[in-house]
Formats: sequence, C-alpha cells, structure tokens
Amino acid sequence: MARRRSFGGYEEDRFENEVDSTLLCPICSNVLKDPVQCPNEHYCCRSCIVKHLHENSETCPTCQHHLTQETLSKPPRLLTNMLQNLKIRCDHAKRGCQELMKLEFLDRHVKSCGYSPTRCTNSGCSQIINQHEKERHENELCRFRLIVCDDCKQQVSWNSSHVHPCFMRKEMDKLARKRENDTREIKDEVKQVKLTQEEFIQNLMDHVARQNDVIDDLCHRMNHMKAEIEWNAKEASERCDLFTGRQKIFVCGGNDRKTNFNSVESYSWPANSWTVEPAMKTKRAGPSAFVHERQIYVSGGWTGSEKTDTIESLNVDEENLEWIQSPLKMPSKCNGHKMVSHENSVILTGGRDGDNVLDGIYEIKLNPPYTSKLLTQMLEPRCNHGCQIIDNQVVVAGGKSSKNLNDAKNTVYAYDLNNNECKTLPPLPSPITDMASVSYKGNVILIGGVNEKGQTLNSVVMYDVKTGKIKMLPCLSHKRAGSAAVITGNVIIVIGGYNHETETRLSSVECLDLSSNVWKELSPMTTKRGYTTAVIKPFS
Repeated sequence: MARRRSFGGYEEDRFENEVDSTLLCPICSNVLKDPVQCPNEHYCCRSCIVKHLHENSETCPTCQHHLTQETLSKPPRLLTNMLQNLKIRCDHAKRGCQELMKLEFLDRHVKSCGYSPTRCTNSGCSQIINQHEKERHENELCRFRLIVCDDCKQQVSWNSSHVHPCFMRKEMDKLARKRENDTREIKDEVKQVKLTQEEFIQNLMDHVARQNDVIDDLCHRMNHMKAEIEWNAKEASERCDLFTGRQKIFVCGGNDRKTNFNSVESYSWPANSWTVEPAMKTKRAGPSAFVHERQIYVSGGWTGSEKTDTIESLNVDEENLEWIQSPLKMPSKCNGHKMVSHENSVILTGGRDGDNVLDGIYEIKLNPPYTSKLLTQMLEPRCNHGCQIIDNQVVVAGGKSSKNLNDAKNTVYAYDLNNNECKTLPPLPSPITDMASVSYKGNVILIGGVNEKGQTLNSVVMYDVKTGKIKMLPCLSHKRAGSAAVITGNVIIVIGGYNHETETRLSSVECLDLSSNVWKELSPMTTKRGYTTAVIKPFS
C-alpha cells in the first residue's frame, strides 16, 4: 500500500505550473517541504538538511557556512506564502484523483481523499482498492465476500458457494422439476395428438433418451462436485498440517528476574495452548537454540552462578522425550550469544562472559570430531544482538559492546561464508539491543528490544540485507526486550520478554501475519519468562 514520502521535498512534476528555482531544495532538487534557512538565507527542506548535517558535514550545501540544527531558522513569510499558494496535484493522482489544490490545503485533502489506497478487509482477499470503492468492492464485487444462504441462513464465501450443500440441492431439485415437466409434456402430446403406434413409440423413445441425457448430466455434475469437495478437503487438511502438532514451538530456559529456568514448554496451534515438556539438565538464561536434522539444541546461558559453554539436545523422534548432554561444546562460556545452523555446522557469534563481551564468529562442526574454528573477528565485540544467515552471509545487527545499555549499537556487519570477508552494511535507524530476530525473503526482521536510553521498544524493523533499506512493520501489542521469536511461512510468533520500565517478565505471545500485517494475541505461556530462546519443532 502506497505511503507518502517522509524524506525530501515535493516532486516538481506534481505542480500545475513550472516552479521558480528559488523554491527548489539544493539537496533533493525537489520543491521545498517544511523549509528552513541558514544564516545566509539559503533554503533547504528540513528533512534534507538534518540528514545532510548528520551524514555529511555541518555546513550549508550552498555557501559552506558552518551550520547546526540549532542555527537553522524559519524562512521569511514571503517565501512561505509563495510555497503555500502553489497549486499541486493530490498524492493519489496516479490512482485517479484529479484534484488540484493550493499546497497549504494538500494535507487536509489527502486525509479525506476517496482515491487513497486501502486493503479489502474480506478474509482471503489481498486486493488494494481506492477508498471510495471499498464498500462496493467488499459487498458486491469481491470473490471472498460473505453471502447468506437463503435456506440455512449460514454465511458462506461467494467464491465457494457453488459447492455449498443448499446450492447443490437446489440444482438437483431444478433438474428433477425439469424432468417432471418434460414427462408431463410427453403425456400432453400423447393426449392431444393422434399418432400411429410407430410414431408414438418413436417419440416416446426420443423423450426417454433426452431424460437419460439429463440424468447422465446430473450424475456427471454430482461426481464432479464430489471430486471438488474431496480436493478442497484434502487441500484444507494439507494447509492445516503446517499448524498441527507436527510443528510445535519449543520455548527453552530464560528467567523471571529472581530465578533462572531449565523448564521447557511447547505451543500447539490446533489447541492454542501450551504444554510443559521435559526440563533441560541445566538452568539457562540468555541461551541460544538451533535445529539440526531431528534434534533441538540449546547452548550456553547463565545458570544462576556462572556462564556455561555446554550444549544439550532433544531428539523429537523419541517416544519418551529426554534432554541429553551433547558432545558439542562452545569455545567460550557465555550468554547473550547467537547460534544459527548452516549445512552440517552451526555458526556462533558474539556473547558475554561477565564484563567481557566477545567479538568472534566461530564455526562448530555438528559431526564428529565436533571441531570449532574461529572464522573472523568482528570490528567490535557484540552481545544481545540479532543474527541470521541470508544468502550465505552471517548478518549481525545491533546489540551492545558492553554490559551497559548506553553501549547499544546501530551497526550491521555481514560475514561472507564463501569469501571469508567481513564488511560493514548501512546502519539501523537507531541503536537497539536485546531484540529478537527472524529472517524473511532476504531481510532480517528485528523485533522489540531496548534502546541506549533504557527504553523498552515495541517497534518491528525489516532490514533489507542487499540494499540496507529499512521498512517499519506494525508495532507489537506489548513492549518487550529479551523475547524469543520464530517464523513459519508468513507468520512471525513473538514469545515472552522483559519490560525495563516496569521490571516485569511477560508470558504473553503474539503473532504477525505478514500477508495482512495485523498482530494477533495467542494463548499465554504457563510461565512468565524473559531472555529465553525458541525454535520450531523439526519437520518430518
């Protein structure tokens, strides 16, 4: 869905007449938006000059005069009036709006414009339509609109109404009535017309043949409807399999501020409920979990008395589930690290052991003899960060370089597993640490967390690894740091966490369907827990 530009000025081709060059921003070359001036009366868009001062130099781009945000001032009223009197086309002109208004009235018009894009709210429909067309589309045109059956009063989707039992029954009744009418016509013709025996028999045979054709057609349609119903039932069953017990979500360890946990619980989609699973052998707060083949692995963490370098695993194929000590071992005792499986290895990044924050990226082999190798060292140490593998690159985003929140970072690093190169990518919009992360179509999605001021966040940031572009997704329903997150298909599930302001752990669970961009509350966990870890049960 289209959104208004938040950076730079207005495109010049939107205006009715050619705009004087004095009204163009020297940075973005567009017509000034929210203009400010330097002491020498050179004008720029406010968003352009603020970004210029932050990223380039503290000088005016026109006269090179030393400049800061504090020395920026409002332009003369004459210039403001000139801008406000320019006639501009609506933001939604490309969608059909023909309105032309003074710039000063643009925002008021856009808020009520009937051509603003909006999404159809019918379940299953993802079509974007103009605002003034929404009601007619949803009630008259949409294939997914709900209609009420005249017989059973049940609501059914228009798209599937042709396989509704009442519709099928009506079709059968209609065919039966047609057969009765045809038979009646035969009798009337016999009474009204005196025919020879041969003619009568011939006519009767013709009518019977037509009736047989009708019956054959009815049988064919019934068989087709039966096959279509069976296909729809099979498709629905296959889709449902993705959210059945075969793909539980396992949540492991964490703490409630007073106590570290070795407890484990799992979420069932069909029941929308949590079940307590066998506990791990070691209490772990701030661990990291990953999946390889049919095993769930949980590594490191804070036991309550020390950091640990041990790893334990759970074989989900066993009838009686039990955690066992893995022969795998981390190169350092730590928590706040991240481990991501890659082929027959697992990649370990960062972590913290007491006051010592680690900067290594390691590869640990998942097959005997379970060797570990230092691949590279990041440009600065990192813990409580986001980490995903995208296009064979280990992407490390945000986190902090010490145990202090004021050392939260906005930097992003990418280590290429093929070329053994570590490079710096464009930064995040602001420093963030203690967030959850998932990968989605070449993007790293960073969820919640806490900033350098100790403020707990509910923001959701989608970071494109190839371009460095940022897209803000809908905010969480709850502010949460130290939460866990998994993704299955287009659905992100965020679990538990911690609110720094209220100093409380969370048991709440919410999910975001990326096809509809709406957060939904799920059943809460049996235990409030933060700084936990979660994985999807390995698929058979």
